[in-house]
Amino acid sequence: MAETEVEFDRSAAGKERGARLLVLATGTLSTAHLPFWLNWLSANRPRYEVTVGLTDSARHFVSPTALAALTKRPVAANSWSTPAGSLEAVHTRLATAYDGILVYPASVAFLSGLAAGSGSSPFHLAVLGTRVPVVIAPSFPPGVAGNPIIGDALARVGAVPNYHLVKPHKGKSRSVDGETDVTAPMWDAIGSYEAALDATLDSADSSTAAQTRAVDADADADADVDVAHPVSV
Repeated sequence: MAETEVEFDRSAAGKERGARLLVLATGTLSTAHLPFWLNWLSANRPRYEVTVGLTDSARHFVSPTALAALTKRPVAANSWSTPAGSLEAVHTRLATAYDGILVYPASVAFLSGLAAGSGSSPFHLAVLGTRVPVVIAPSFPPGVAGNPIIGDALARVGAVPNYHLVKPHKGKSRSVDGETDVTAPMWDAIGSYEAALDATLDSADSSTAAQTRAVDADADADADVDVAHPVSV
């Protein structure tokens, strides 16, 4: 399973980073803490432009009105229908309008649908279709993480090149007396996103440099042609 655990950049330069970020929250109890994490994010990455998307089940755990107030942007719904009753290609817009996507927290239902390639919702299709870094922070009920079915789903998701799984932390369960795998803190997710973005930019720079060297080599080869004795073909 491809899991990432990258230290969050707390430097002054890190605080100046900017990005258009889509945070997709699913139906887990950890979603109730999302306002806290958005406050943390606005303090530590004030130049981030954050839009939140809520699945239908996530709306049982957190208020869209509160999230819209915290981000100063409307909350995206997991639906193709607009308030006017028309249909919109929501998945295409979400897949292309942002520099990165965080699935935070990611429920078992969302992870399973993603691993199966489910196109049953705009959020699933957006994550399946985007080329930007996608950071996924699972939230597991007690005992679920050890099930081989979930292990297989995580392996399938972790094999996607632009997907980055954030390892859950151990925490106290609210439903049983004991520890369980709880959603990692958002600084882990942001650290993973920024590391993935930097790696993508470095790869693009390397590719550009290689193309430049190839063009220069071709130019040098052309310069070696003996124009005084052209070859007839």
